[in-house]
Amino acid sequence: AVVSTQSTGGESEILQCSRSPVKFTAACWSPTRPGVFFIGREDGNIDVWDLMDRSHEPSMSQNISSSAITSLVPYRVSTKQVLLGVGDDFGTLHILEVPWSLRQPSANEVANMSAYFDRECSRIDYYKEREANRPSAGAGPSEPAIPLPLETDEEEEERLKKSFNSYLNMEKDFLVKLGLKRDDEPVALVH
Repeated sequence: AVVSTQSTGGESEILQCSRSPVKFTAACWSPTRPGVFFIGREDGNIDVWDLMDRSHEPSMSQNISSSAITSLVPYRVSTKQVLLGVGDDFGTLHILEVPWSLRQPSANEVANMSAYFDRECSRIDYYKEREANRPSAGAGPSEPAIPLPLETDEEEEERLKKSFNSYLNMEKDFLVKLGLKRDDEPVALVH
């Protein structure tokens, strides 16, 4: 799970990524863009997620070190400059400047991201409720399954005859209404 939230049913993941062969070791949100966060990985790379761009995979990945990323700290220098402090397992501090596209929010980004997270929380709550109301696949001993009685061949034949005769009577009534058949003509019922 990349992002988790407290919903009505407890803590749930609202954003997941596919299984990575490399462990995630650090993460932080952008201080200026609500849809951007950074994830440090064990292989020394940083994944940049821009949810306004895509939510199923990182928007970009950048190699920073040959050792694991141990910390990520964003720092807003001014409205025109944001830095990202990156610590690695060797104890080296790397200072990166965040590019304009990852620090400058779009006009409706706050509202769009708020709506996105609300929608995802509602979706999770819906699926949790649906799962809770779904009958369990394996009925336990407290809920024995009641087998339905099987029809004998004669009972099945009788039921099918009644059904077919009902169809023939409806067909006759329909043809009479269309004027294609007289009401006094007999129907050849199956006995």
